Amino acid sequence: MDRLQAMAMLKELVANNLVDPSYVSIGKRSPTNFQIQIKCDYNKKEIDVYAKKHGLTIEEDREKSYLFIFRYF
Repeated sequence: MDRLQAMAMLKELVANNLVDPSYVSIGKRSPTNFQIQIKCDYNKKEIDVYAKKHGLTIEEDREKSYLFIFRYF
């Protein structure tokens, strides 16, 4: 997803109370694609359903401290 899509997706996640971010960043996943990185309390199951609905992929780091949301091509 491009940067504007990532920002809109983040706003929608917060508005739907799916995340309560204490740390959020939008960064490049590849030269033309961005990802949302969240360090917070989140409901992975609800976010997973939301992500699938919008054709997005989510990943957690090994420590399960961060959640990454992106579009996989």
